[in-house]
Amino acid sequence: MTVAGLGLATAGFAQTLREPAKGSSERAAILDALRPAVEAEMRGSVEFVVTTMRATPNWAFVQVEPQRPGGGVIDLSQTGFRDDADMMDGSTVFALVSFQGGRWNLVDHVVGPTDVAYAGWAERYGVPARLLGLGE
Repeated sequence: MTVAGLGLATAGFAQTLREPAKGSSERAAILDALRPAVEAEMRGSVEFVVTTMRATPNWAFVQVEPQRPGGGVIDLSQTGFRDDADMMDGSTVFALVSFQGGRWNLVDHVVGPTDVAYAGWAERYGVPARLLGLGE
């Protein structure tokens, strides 16, 4: 990374966190970046109940509860997690999304972790720890 690039990365850490507004196109785009991966794992359509959404211009961190359209409960024994469901802490999804190429893109996600599985994302992906709710 060049010195100029390092300066830009550092400036990104100082950015103010915000929550994209409910009903906004940005919020929908962030969730839509996550949707295909979760629908594949859950083996069917999902909608998200957002617990946490924090964003900067280039990154978003979300915590969501997936459910079937209309509010139906997802039975993990009927998903790609059927063999691991008894070792999971529900179906809560934590995800990191980046804004690149004019759109939001899924970087990483975890479903039903029993620990803070995203704790290493700050170091691995160079995002501010406070974006992840881990302080800084």
